[in-house]
Amino acid sequence: MRLKIAAQLTQIAFLTIVGWQIMLPVRASVPLDNDIPEEVLRAEIITEARSPIDGKALSAQEFAELVVTTRQQLELDNASIVTNNSKVKETILLLRLRGFLKSVGIPIK
Repeated sequence: MRLKIAAQLTQIAFLTIVGWQIMLPVRASVPLDNDIPEEVLRAEIITEARSPIDGKALSAQEFAELVVTTRQQLELDNASIVTNNSKVKETILLLRLRGFLKSVGIPIK
């Protein structure tokens, strides 16, 4: 009886392994319908774009100008953040001090 069960388990294991060996290469070689090959994506040149602000169509030159002006605006915004950095650090320090004093039991309003 045990020999029969062991033989059946061996057959099941063998068939499972053989099935996987047959199915995996077939499944891996079938491309997805909506999958664009990476080589095509790398070689694609975008000549038309849409504005991220209002969604209207832009030419490549207009899009490049928009990117440059957006980057310049971000740099200006970052510069203003750096100038206010000391105020932010001081505020964070005071909030941490307040939290510590509250945790110790000192009432602060």
